[in-house]
Amino acid sequence: MRAPSAVSSSSFEAARAEASRASKPKRRADYVRRTRSRSVLCLPMVRQGELVGVLYLESNLAPCVFTSDRVALLQLLASQAAISLDNAALYTDLQRSEHRYRQLFSETPVGLWQTEAQTLVAMLTSLRQHGVQDLSQYIDDHPEWLTSAYEGLVLEDANHYAMQMFGARDGRELLGPLSWVWRANPGTFRRAVTSRYNGEELFQETTKLPTLDGRVIDVLFTVARPRKNDDQGMAVISLVDLTERIRAQDMLQRVQADFAHAARISMLGELAASIAHELKQPLAAINMSGQAVLRWLNRPVPNLDEARATGERIMVDAERAVNIIQRIHGMAARDTPQHTLVSLADLIDEALGFLDHELQLHSVAVTRAYAAGAQHVLADRVQLQQVIVNLTVNAMQAITQAQSARREITIRVDMQDAATLCCAVEDSGPGIAPEHLDSLFESFFTTRESGMGMGLPICRSIIEAHGGRIPADNKSVHGGARFGLTLPMASGIR
Repeated sequence: MRAPSAVSSSSFEAARAEASRASKPKRRADYVRRTRSRSVLCLPMVRQGELVGVLYLESNLAPCVFTSDRVALLQLLASQAAISLDNAALYTDLQRSEHRYRQLFSETPVGLWQTEAQTLVAMLTSLRQHGVQDLSQYIDDHPEWLTSAYEGLVLEDANHYAMQMFGARDGRELLGPLSWVWRANPGTFRRAVTSRYNGEELFQETTKLPTLDGRVIDVLFTVARPRKNDDQGMAVISLVDLTERIRAQDMLQRVQADFAHAARISMLGELAASIAHELKQPLAAINMSGQAVLRWLNRPVPNLDEARATGERIMVDAERAVNIIQRIHGMAARDTPQHTLVSLADLIDEALGFLDHELQLHSVAVTRAYAAGAQHVLADRVQLQQVIVNLTVNAMQAITQAQSARREITIRVDMQDAATLCCAVEDSGPGIAPEHLDSLFESFFTTRESGMGMGLPICRSIIEAHGGRIPADNKSVHGGARFGLTLPMASGIR
């Protein structure tokens, strides 16, 4: 008897199709004569109602060797063989899938960590069983729990890019508990664990992480936790290195700050006469009051009440002079931008304090129209003052050069919507030439002979750094140019 042979489903279908052709009976007869087959059996191999192959047997010893008992046994064997074939196919598919995953994991050009967190999951499950609802509050009350949780997240595998990012010479240097990472940045670990506790499948933030060779890198840290595998605690962490990008952004911000500082110094130079005049008034008043004090004290009977009152006026004038100097120092200082909560209306009033004398000198009236209610923004006070001063000076110069009959500037503050403030500087000058509207904010573009063409580009960079915009048009209520600033309101401030 010949050994049984397993035939694939596709081969079986082809054989069945061949056998169905009436024009080929001789070929089948030739095969039987050549093999001298006296008994033939063909059994289907079925798995869950699907044909996965056939079991073909033949014997050239005797006819009718496949009795009913033998057929029943062979049918059982065929069903077991079908299961084995199906399992073999599934295992092959699994191997291929695993190979594709390993290849993708290894060659992806971002850092990848495969972590196991069964211990951490058990700790979180225990807290939930004890009725803990707010994990963040629990950690505040039990900070030692977070330290213990560091050991509960174990790095099982890391790809080549992750090894390079973290300065590992060998993948084994990274594997194991990640407590050395989280001790340097407990905040990220805490937020990631809280995200897992809240049932979130994805956690992502930009953070700083230490490396094995002593560096600190900026990364986009993303944790993907498939819900189906949550009980096993498996997670894949991706790490995108942002160090060079953030360094370039910091350098750009420093360059922009330097340009803004240079523009402020230039602006103070242009306003030197006005600043001197503004300082001259309180200093002259102090001098006169000092002489008056001496006269009151040098009388045969000193008039102490008048001397005291005059001394108080000296203190008021001195404080006024100090405030002027502080404003000048603030504009001239080369400080790193600091965003604080400021009132936009108060900031505008302070900025216009620089220009009082200049505006009076050119007979330009400034009207301030502030919408009711507190209007606060998170901003660098000096930089926003620089923008207001620059736009107001530009408006004043446009009015003066055009020798406009009406010399008016209106600065208004409105709420564009519930989250945005709009500040508009409108003048009665000649407006902006239509051909210049698209070029106003380009570096070194200017319509003034003595202009550098840097004021408006710096204003735009400042406003955009604050999350706003600075459009320009000729829709002033006075018939001239209008420059509008849009800034996001500080959260929760109305």
